[in-house]
Amino acid sequence: MANILIEFADYPVEREIIGRLLIAYGELEWALAECLRVSMNSKMNEAIRILFRVRGEGPRIEVADAIARPAYIKIGLEGQWGNAIGAARVCKNIRNQYAHCHWRVLDDGLLRFINLDVEAETAAGAPLMADAIPLKLPLLQRQEDYFKYALDWLYYLGEEYKFREGKLSSQILEESKSIPAPPLYDRPKKVEPIPPDTKPDGS
Repeated sequence: MANILIEFADYPVEREIIGRLLIAYGELEWALAECLRVSMNSKMNEAIRILFRVRGEGPRIEVADAIARPAYIKIGLEGQWGNAIGAARVCKNIRNQYAHCHWRVLDDGLLRFINLDVEAETAAGAPLMADAIPLKLPLLQRQEDYFKYALDWLYYLGEEYKFREGKLSSQILEESKSIPAPPLYDRPKKVEPIPPDTKPDGS
């Protein structure tokens, strides 16, 4: 029987963070649905039916943006909505990168990943030499912080919308301070190419 996540045996911290990111993305979509709900003045089941009948993380964000943005503009939260939806798009890219990649530990002992979505876009018949990109813990920690930042924005907007409509007597959450989005990866100048049809032992 195959060993699951054997590449992470010496990288437990990285494993835990990636696991949290993959799980937390569902919470981000739930918070987005709540923002959609309050903008439509509807019940949550209506927002969920609209958002989750759309297939794919990217299209869900775009549908929520198309429906909710006019309401947030009208109530004076255009800039805040732009920050939140932009952060959600960044988190979607981070989530998809790790959800659709292949992991390797090479002879240098570094944990690396191959972005299969990117490699699949190469021309048919062309050699497929995947880049094995090192995963660096400081960047991974920045990405986790950015997930928290995106969630903070969405939670804030859901509550702030209700406050500005007069449905809450006081503001519950504070607006987040903007932070720069982290890159998807820290690609070195020279990346180790790995033919994807090689065996785990490198043969």
